[in-house]
Amino acid sequence: MKQAIAYYRVSTARQGRSCLGLEAQQNAVERYCKHNDYVVLNQVIEVMSTRRYRAGLFDALSLCRENNATLIVDRIDRLGRDVEQIAGIVKSKVEIIVADNPHANRFTIHILAAVAEENRQKISDTTKAALGAAKRRGVELGKNGKVLSIANRKAAEDFAFKLSPVIMRLRSRGIRTVRAVSRELNKKGVPTFREGAKWHPSTVYTLMNRLK
Repeated sequence: MKQAIAYYRVSTARQGRSCLGLEAQQNAVERYCKHNDYVVLNQVIEVMSTRRYRAGLFDALSLCRENNATLIVDRIDRLGRDVEQIAGIVKSKVEIIVADNPHANRFTIHILAAVAEENRQKISDTTKAALGAAKRRGVELGKNGKVLSIANRKAAEDFAFKLSPVIMRLRSRGIRTVRAVSRELNKKGVPTFREGAKWHPSTVYTLMNRLK
């Protein structure tokens, strides 16, 4: 059997203690290993890491090099939050497998990370612009949640517009139902509007309504 090191990351100490979010990651990695003849030699769990330095991830990469093993994570965003960070990991010469997108190679992982980072930046820019405009109009930002709602809606509409060519290509191939589209988007590893989430028929339905 092939050897693997599993890397899991949770965002808060509370998640680490309660296993909130951790169990789902473990299930995804274990399921992948079971069906692809991998044995997990060790697992590294990182809690409350910073964006720039994560000792646990570097430990996991070192274990992979020492044991000639593959690094397995459940999703791409476990590797990092920006392209620069993930590029460094991809260049580490350690084989990497993403359980929810196992066909992704080094190039694909880099591209998906770039798309996810661009989406985050656009949402941030749109929100800041909406808040700035509201402030100039004299809106008390701390007391008016409507401003954030408008900003989020605008960001979601921009995201839908960006994905419209992908949806059109799927339709041209006869993939039209929300269930079939969600399955295909997950298969291709296309990021959702909400970071780290998967596509579901309901989110595809919302996306298509925005495109109308």
